Order: sequence, then structure tokens, then C-alpha cells
Amino acid sequence: MTQTQTALAKPAEASPAKPLFGFRALLADLAGWIRRHLLTVCLVLFVILINVGTQIVCALIRQPFPPSLAKVSFEALARGRWYTAPISMLYVPNLGRLLIDVPLMLVAFGLAESVIGKIKTAWVSVITTLGGVALGMGLCSLSDGRSPQWHAISHDGAILGPLILVAGTLMCASAFTTMLWRRRIRVIGYAVVLIMFLYRGEVSDYCLLVTSVIGHVLGYLMASRTHGDEYRHGAIYEMRRLIGIVAGVQAIGSLVAVSSRQSFGLLSMFGLLTGSTDFDTGRVVDCLSGASHTDCFTQYRMMRFTMPGNWLVSITPTLMLLLIAWGLYRGRHLAATLSIVFNACTIALSTVFYVAIPLSYVDGSDAGAYMDAISALQRHGAFHAMLATMALPLLCIVIIILFRSCFTIRTKSETVLRGVAITFAAFVLLGLLYVGYGLSMPSGFNETPLLVDLIADYVQRLLPIGLLSGVEPAFVPVGLLSEIVYQCVGPMFWLVALCCTWDGLRDRSMINDAYRHRVDEIIGLGGESMSFMATWKGNDYWFSATGRSAIAYRVSYGIALTVTGPFGDPDEYEDDLHAFAGFCTQRSLTPVFYSVHAEQRDALVSAGWNALDVGTEMVIDPAAWQTRGKKWQDVRTAINKAKRDGITDVLATFKESPFSVQTQIREISTQWAGEKALPEMGFTLGGVDELVDPRVKLLYAVDTDGKVLGVTSWLPTYENGKVVGWTLDFMRHRTDSVNGIMEFLIARMAERLRDEGEVRFMSLSAAPLAGMSGEGHEQGESAVLDHVLQMVADIMEPAYGFHSLFRFKLKFHPDEAKVYICYPDPAKLPQISLAVAQAYVPSLTPAEAMRFVRTIVPTKTN
Repeated sequence: MTQTQTALAKPAEASPAKPLFGFRALLADLAGWIRRHLLTVCLVLFVILINVGTQIVCALIRQPFPPSLAKVSFEALARGRWYTAPISMLYVPNLGRLLIDVPLMLVAFGLAESVIGKIKTAWVSVITTLGGVALGMGLCSLSDGRSPQWHAISHDGAILGPLILVAGTLMCASAFTTMLWRRRIRVIGYAVVLIMFLYRGEVSDYCLLVTSVIGHVLGYLMASRTHGDEYRHGAIYEMRRLIGIVAGVQAIGSLVAVSSRQSFGLLSMFGLLTGSTDFDTGRVVDCLSGASHTDCFTQYRMMRFTMPGNWLVSITPTLMLLLIAWGLYRGRHLAATLSIVFNACTIALSTVFYVAIPLSYVDGSDAGAYMDAISALQRHGAFHAMLATMALPLLCIVIIILFRSCFTIRTKSETVLRGVAITFAAFVLLGLLYVGYGLSMPSGFNETPLLVDLIADYVQRLLPIGLLSGVEPAFVPVGLLSEIVYQCVGPMFWLVALCCTWDGLRDRSMINDAYRHRVDEIIGLGGESMSFMATWKGNDYWFSATGRSAIAYRVSYGIALTVTGPFGDPDEYEDDLHAFAGFCTQRSLTPVFYSVHAEQRDALVSAGWNALDVGTEMVIDPAAWQTRGKKWQDVRTAINKAKRDGITDVLATFKESPFSVQTQIREISTQWAGEKALPEMGFTLGGVDELVDPRVKLLYAVDTDGKVLGVTSWLPTYENGKVVGWTLDFMRHRTDSVNGIMEFLIARMAERLRDEGEVRFMSLSAAPLAGMSGEGHEQGESAVLDHVLQMVADIMEPAYGFHSLFRFKLKFHPDEAKVYICYPDPAKLPQISLAVAQAYVPSLTPAEAMRFVRTIVPTKTN
């Protein structure tokens, strides 16, 4: 039976299933993920249903949620109610916690199920949970009988929560992932667990920590081999990331401490110091005199507590700590300096808060009373709380000083000086405003403020109210305007300080335009078909150690996005790939190679990178150019029609062209861009500005009246100073020009190059996000990203016509060569997507975005 007969006999097998694209493909990905993670989905749904269902029942019978049955305690276990332990692991303290726990469970358990399988995930969860709960509750039982943890676990009962079921499993599964993911899971996982343990310190946090450690050890024992770290970061980069995470724990921990109903953690006092808590100033004297022995340094009540401005001032130190942590993570020298200063201030203020302020209530002339006060401070735990508060800031200072060589990225001195000057000016001006208002409007306060009192109170306006819990205010505002001034000076100062800090820590270009002339020299040594795009404005440059090769890139969202691959000496290309990756790593950037060809893709993939094809380049061999045969009918028709209409083609540079031609080219480009819903794209798509380079050739079509009908630009590719190829870039035509004008120009360029016989190729370039085949998308992240890019390409098609351009170039029957995007870390895909969009459309305005939305909405027809 022939192949044709077979096809007729089995029509169902003749055509494969049509592949899915866009939104339907994403839905198919989601359905596939659910099928592969049934254990995770069932567990999450069960937790949601039991909590929501119990909440409804409790509301109907008017009982508190969660029920007492869901609270585990030693008393309940001693009475034989062992089932309270597993039940407690299914409940959350309130339904709002499901918004946090459910995504964490999906990620943690889903990853474990993917890596070690359903059966191992189930029994690892059982082992780590049993061990974690038993040892975690045991640690609480070792505490003193008067401790809050002991009272909670012994009598009141505690909710353990569902995260205990998945924490140990995630840590165990991390041993079976690559080094990059293993490090990320463990660092972030332990950071979250330690935040809860150190700053909140509830019973469930003890169990969660022990569960994680057991899972870590179990994973180490189970892993039969070391999973390679194909893409290794340097030790400096690793250390700065860890220090940044520690600083982030310090910042976020304060929020955890002040937001928790039970702040029992070892470092909870640091959070209470930098946060806004409820204190009682009247209890200070009782504590120092020995009349009271209960909760002396955590129960002050402040009249400032209800003022929104004071709340904002209490939040801003945490925001500043987070901003500094981000700077440390990025390797910024300025962030290291600010962290030392900020932590030193915290140490000094903790001494004032726990010792100086309480002692200020004692008569200093009475030595006996002074010594009694110090004894009272020690008896009530002031010195212990002070040391606990100072521990982490002091540790951060020591670590940053020891590893100061990790923070090598310096901010321009003028930027630092500008930020310091603006911050100091804000401090002085706001102070003058506050003091001036107080002196000029004394009726706005309960009593006439003195100059010294106003200056002292202005400083207090800049501090968190937790630090002022023992300070009795000299005066309070009584009028609306006075309230506004009283509460706004603090937030305004911190807002200025935050903006100046952000300005000093944000990403900046590493290389300036002074190196552009070196690029012009190197580009002549060699390159690929699209390497000339590296000479365009907006690019930064990395140069090899020999200075004979370079890579152009653009920085946004922490991504160093290259403009194709290396150019210059071809013998250095492979070394350049790895050297550039190291260069980016030292600067806390993620290297991403965009629009590289198969040879460089293969070199990166062999080093553990991920690759995704993002388009197809069309390449023509000028020596073999001909237009005979039926498949060339459209091209021949365009050529013949142009000849009949008296249309000719002219090859020249932009500057060689007459002024009238230059003007018409600009008009055509403006007309073309005006019809698009989005602004003219850049990056690997040139505009009029790129035509001016004298090395770029223009081929334009004119009629008998000298009217320019269409224009194309061609970028050179060099090898040892000689042009070996030309790449199509700029394509524009008048809206009223004859059909086939672009086919005519491209065909004429091919004929010219064939007749000259001096170049090896003519490239029609690649249309972004068009012609993607799905090659190399076996892995989950790449498959999903491919579907997302397909959907984006479909959405943007009405605005830019990428698919139409791809089909147009197929008319010339070129050889197809895939171009790829290569990236080392799949977790950076969101930033990579934003960086690519920013590179192509850096000037998108809200109005242009609305025009784009109107373009993609289908038009209603009657």
C-alpha cells in the first residue's frame, strides 16, 4: 500500500492534532498541572473546605472559630485526646490566613510532588510532621513554667496550622533540585521560618522550625547523588544575597512582632521598639519603685497612639530597612554604609529606651534611689530586653564590616551629595516650620510651648512612637491646623529620606557613551547578521579583556538584556559568553542573551542555561538568487509592475541622498508610525535615527516625479574590516503607494548583491515573537513561557503585525534560522518579560496604551 493509500484508509491519522496557542494553551497547562499534582490539589481543597465549613457552622451556632477541638495542648494530650494534634494542623487561626497559607501550600507541596513523586511526598510529610510537632512541643515544655509558650501549649491550646504539613516536605525535596533552586528554596524558606520563630515565637513556629530542619536532614540522607550547579554564582554574589536576606528578615520581623497577638520571639522586642505598640507611661514609676512586677517594658500607653501621622512615622523605619536590604542584595556600597548607620542608631536608641528614659524618672541626687532603680531595671528584664534588641543590629554591623568587599557597586558621588543635601535641607526647613509655627501660634497647643521644648519635640516627631512610650510630652496640639503640623512634619521628612535613598540605590548604567568609539572599531572585526544593532544609542557595553570583542546590553528590572551575542573577534565569542555572565553576577544583574543563534545557544545550554526560540531569521544567498518558477510569481509581478510604471530603485546612504528624499523618508516614517496604536519600537528594530549612520545603506523606490514610494535600510556585517553581508532593518512605504513596492525593493537588493558578488548572505532579519516553533520547550517553565509569548504575539498582532511581516518574508523563500533567548534562571522570567517589553517600547504612555487596547478589541459589525 502506498503512502497516499494509507492516508486515505486512515483519515483520522492523516493530520495531527492542531496545537493550542495563547489563552487556550495556558488553560491546558493549568489542567495538566492539576493532573500532575492531584495530591497537592486534594490537600489544599480539603484544608479550604474544612476551614470554611467550620466557620459557617460556628457562625450558625454562635461559637468561636476555630473550635476548641482544633487546639492542641498538653492537657488535652494527657487526657487521651491525641486527635487534637492532627486536627490542629488542618485549621488556621482565621480565614484570612488562607490567603497566605494556600499559595504557600500549592508551591511547596506542588514542588515536592513534582520532584520526588506522590508516594515519597506523602510519607516524607508524615515523618517530618510527626517529628516536628513532637520535638517542637518538647522545646516549649523545656521552657520555664511561667513562660507564655508553656501556658499556651499546656492549658490554652494552640493552632498548629497546615504549613507544618508542607514545610519539611519542601526542604526534603530541595535536595533533589539543582543547586540554584536548592539554595533559593532553603535560604528563603529558612528566612520565613526564622522570622516567625524569632519575632513571633508561637508554638506553631517552634514546630515549623523543627519540621524544616528534619526535612532538610532527611533530604540530605535520601539524595543519592549531588545535583549539579550548572550555573554557579561567585562567592561575593552569594554572600551579598545572604546578607540582603538577613537585613530583610530584620525589617519584616518588626512588622511580624507588632502585628502578632503573642510576641514571644527572642527578637520580638526589636520589633516592638521600631513599631507602634500600646504602652502605659504611668507604670514606669511603679516598676522602678518595686510596686509593680508585671510587663513593665511592653505595656505603655501613649496619647500619640491614635494619631495617623505618628503611625506613618512608625512604619517608615521598616520601609527604610527594606530599602537598605534591597540595596545590600544588589551589592550597593551606599546600602552597606546606610545599614551600618541605621543599625548603630538602633543600638543607641535601644539604650535610651530601656535604660536612660526609665532612669530619668529617678532623682539623680539620691544615690540609693538610683541604685534601687538599676536593680529594678534588672529585675524586670530591662537589660535582657536591651541586649536582645541590640543583638541583631550589632550582628548586622559586624557582618557588613567583615564582608564589605562584597558591596562594590558605588553610587556617583554627586548623587550621594545631592541626597544628603536634600535630606538635611528637609530636616532644617521642616524644623523651622514646626518651631516657627509653635512660636507664632501658641494658642494651637494646650500650653504655650518654649523654644527648647519645640526643638526637642520636633526631634520626637521624627521617631517611632514605640521609642517615645516613656516620654511624657511637654505639650499637645488642640486645633485642626496644629494637629496637621504636629503630625505631618515627621512623615514628610521620612518621605524625602526614602526618595533620596531610592535615588541612590536604584540601577544605573555601568558604562557611558565615552566607549562608543571603541565599539565602532570592534564591530569591523566580525559579527553576526544583527550585530550592527549593537552600535545604536541606548546600549551599554561590556568589553573583553583583550579589547577585541564586546557585548551590547541594556539594563532594566535587574536584567542585563543583550543585543544579540558577542561581536568582534570570533575566536573570543564562547569565552565572552561566560565572562559577561560573570560581569553581570558581580553587579547583581541577571544576564540574558537575546536573539542569539544556534551556535551560541548550544554553548549556553551546555553550561546549564535555558533557551527559548523567539523568532525566525530569514537568510538569502545572493549568489543563488533567481525568480523563476510558479512560487516566485508574486515577486516577478512586483518587479514587472514597477518597471512598467517607471519606478526605479536607488542605493545610497542617508546623507548622500538629496534633501528632498531625506524629507520624504521622514514623512513616510511619521505617517507609518501614526497609524500604529503603539509607539515606534526600538531595541532590535531601527527607526529614522539609525538611518543617519554612513555605514548603513538605503534602497528606496522613486517614481518618474521623484516621489519616494518606499524605503528600506540595510545594516552591514563585517569580517576583518570587509562587508560580508547585509541585513534588512527599516521598511516603510506610503499608504497610497502601488502594491508590491516592498517586494520590488527586496528583490532589487538581492539582484544587486548577486551581480556584485562580494557578500555571502542577505538577511531579511527576524520579526519579534513570530515564527516560534516551540523548539526546546520540553521543560514546564519554557512551555508556559512559550504559550504566554504566543498569546502576547497574537494580542499585539493588530498593533504591529509581526505575524504578517513573517509571512511576507516567506515570499522570498529564504533559509530559516532560529534566534533564541537564553537565560540562566527560570525564576527571573517575569523580570525578563518586562525587560524585553521595556527595551522594545521604552516610551509607552497611558494614552498610547489605551489606543493599543482599542486596537485589539474587535470592531462590531452590523
